[in-house]
Amino acid sequence: MKKILIINICLLFITNSLFSQNTLSPYSARGLGESEPFMNAYNRSLGGVMNGIRSKRSISYDNAASLGSIQNVILDFGFRGDYGKIYNETAQKTSFSGNFNYFLLGFPVLRKQELKKDSINQTKLYKTYRSIWTSAIGINPYTNFNSDYFRVKDTSYGTVVNTYSVKGGLSRAFWMNAVNITPNLSLGLTSSYIFGQKVSYKSYGLRDSLVSRIIFDDQSTQLRGFVFNLGFQYDRNKDTIVRHVKDSSGKIVETKRTPIRFVIGGTLENESQLNSTLYRTILSSSLLDSRLPTDTILNKQDERSKIPTPLTYSAGFSVTVKNKWLIAFDYRTSLLSQLNNSFYTEKFNNSQQYSFGFAYRPDVDVEYMVKSFGKQRKANLEYRMGYRFMNTGLNLIDNTGRLTNINEYGISFGIGIPKLKEYWDGKKVIMKSMINISAEYIKRGQGTKGLIAEDLYRLTIGFNLSDNWFNRRKFN
Repeated sequence: MKKILIINICLLFITNSLFSQNTLSPYSARGLGESEPFMNAYNRSLGGVMNGIRSKRSISYDNAASLGSIQNVILDFGFRGDYGKIYNETAQKTSFSGNFNYFLLGFPVLRKQELKKDSINQTKLYKTYRSIWTSAIGINPYTNFNSDYFRVKDTSYGTVVNTYSVKGGLSRAFWMNAVNITPNLSLGLTSSYIFGQKVSYKSYGLRDSLVSRIIFDDQSTQLRGFVFNLGFQYDRNKDTIVRHVKDSSGKIVETKRTPIRFVIGGTLENESQLNSTLYRTILSSSLLDSRLPTDTILNKQDERSKIPTPLTYSAGFSVTVKNKWLIAFDYRTSLLSQLNNSFYTEKFNNSQQYSFGFAYRPDVDVEYMVKSFGKQRKANLEYRMGYRFMNTGLNLIDNTGRLTNINEYGISFGIGIPKLKEYWDGKKVIMKSMINISAEYIKRGQGTKGLIAEDLYRLTIGFNLSDNWFNRRKFN
């Protein structure tokens, strides 16, 4: 009953946030809007690395192959809050936004039963499962629009007043599937349905002492379509660094073994075509002289077209030492320069992102042993940090006429708060749940030469709940 209640609360937040703006960035007016990272609080705290993250309790959303590592049902959802400041050389503005951010329900579809020896009592066996096919469903924002612009300029003809506003956003409903080809190699596919709308309001006015004329340009673009993402992950966890400790005579007195785990992965997202339906009305009117009629200059209804999304690919790896220290790296690029459509009024370069992650994870394994029955070791916090640099691909002209690339970088910190529960024999403990908290500082653009810079402070709180839902109950 408690599980159903949690899911219903998540669905209530999702319904409320589907058409809400999750950004106040002036850059969200460009292209398809400000892209929403396809990740949870765990990946955000690691600087956005995803391809090398493979855990029994967490899923890297952008690489469906990571789904192959889970053994139980996982409910993953999170909330996000942003405090932002946009500024240039003469002015600044602060804002706050927050909303429900992501939701995922993952579960094994096909599992294989295995028997393993207890590491304390070697004569005793316990039953475990290895996932063959796993699946997940979920929803999160895809892009966001939320920007306003207002300018007043005096000329010899009168006062020119221009306003511009864009609102809306696109959402992603996704279905992930992963198949374990071998215990160490997984393939995954994410099928995403993109839907939403972009609504813009523009006005161009000329005001003098006699008459004021103004032109209104209202547009509503509804978008929908499918995007597919193919991913793979390979996990090598059998390597060990062997170090011998010798005495003064050169005799080996101790052998120390340090386990090392390597995970590599990559993704490819296809270039897709979103179906677009445009509604546009342009009106000309007078604000001071009611005798002048309101003229309809343009009236487009139900105009259909196709809008392309870019081909995107990524690759990355992680190295885990002694099941405690994690170092990870990701590279991601989107071929934005190949976009050619009347919907994109700007020219883009290919975007590139480099992400680095580091974590100290004293309880990296989902299961670990305790020395005696009923004596449970306290679970320690996980500490994470990350850094990322991104060339957004967006080019803007400054007041000197020079074309300037808009870059973005971010620094993130995070902790994981685990919850433990005893296993069937009282000697094993499994990590049932994890609260992930991520804090980020993001800087975008530059506030000189007529351009706008943005400083963003982002807090994400995620809840990762793991449990066995589909076990057969036995009654005596």
